[in-house]
Amino acid sequence: MRWLLLYLVTAIDCEAQSKWVIENYNYPGKLFPACIVPMIHYETHNDWYAEVRYNYEETGTVSFFGGKTIRTTDETTFSITPLLGLSAGRFTGVSAAANTEVSWKRLYFSAQSQYSVAVNKNADNFFFNWSELAYQLFPFFFSGLTMQYTRQAGIQDIEPGMLAGFTFKNISFPVYLFRPFAAERYFIIGLYCELSTARK
Repeated sequence: MRWLLLYLVTAIDCEAQSKWVIENYNYPGKLFPACIVPMIHYETHNDWYAEVRYNYEETGTVSFFGGKTIRTTDETTFSITPLLGLSAGRFTGVSAAANTEVSWKRLYFSAQSQYSVAVNKNADNFFFNWSELAYQLFPFFFSGLTMQYTRQAGIQDIEPGMLAGFTFKNISFPVYLFRPFAAERYFIIGLYCELSTARK
């Protein structure tokens, strides 16, 4: 999700500035009582990436990730960020992850994938992917399709969904609706803010 928003609100030279991004995602409704997912990540002007997040792998879990972005820029923009991570809390373990994004004109695709290996005995290893395909209809509005896929303890869970959001300068407000045609449908409401610093 963060990569879609980063693309929509950023109009800067990635090689000349570094970025701080602050995010928070709220899961309202009966399936996720009062669950919030705050994140802070930082990308240097030479594409090194670091992130800290809470409640993402599991509630009551803090995670740290780091890696380096590889990107190409042409008419079509492509980037991939391989990451290694550590988690501690209700889920304690290590993760290998990759964030991928492709943009062409107003069309955008992103995928976040990770495989996490649990250290504590009361948790299972899992694979997780969050993918998005979106179109920027207006400078202030975007919409598209999204999907979450989880495989844990031999069980697969596929959650299709829709997304829409508004942007104002460096702030975005995305809304996700997963399982829209099922009784177990739920929303995710986000807040995204980017701060950029020039290279000295």
